[in-house]
Amino acid sequence: MKMPTAIPEGMLAPCGANCLVCYKHCLSPQPCGGCREGGEGMPVHCRRCTIRACAEGRGLRLCAACPLFPCRQVKRLDRSYRVRYGVSLIENGRRAAEEGTAALLQEEARRWRCPGCGGIVSLHDGVCSDCGAEKR
Repeated sequence: MKMPTAIPEGMLAPCGANCLVCYKHCLSPQPCGGCREGGEGMPVHCRRCTIRACAEGRGLRLCAACPLFPCRQVKRLDRSYRVRYGVSLIENGRRAAEEGTAALLQEEARRWRCPGCGGIVSLHDGVCSDCGAEKR
């Protein structure tokens, strides 16, 4: 799967995660449309996500728009992503709120594009979806 020139805004989860670089999305023959768009390929854990449900219930596209941001749930997930993957979901959310989702996703496309083949490098395992090269 090649990295698109522009990542669709629906691929930015309410918590600040980039759904396009999720290993489930990269490896799936029927990838979902991201946390905000859903679809048949959406993994069960994403369908059951309490953060996504909370944002939907409040009518928010991003948790960063909530007056309670960052809440305990987002802080917990952010801590896990920072330790495991070197990515801050809180920072992503703040940047999307301040600079715009399109600007954040443009930078994300550059960050996660395989330098060798232009494929998508999975955030979770650092492997390109196309050529299998490892990038960390």
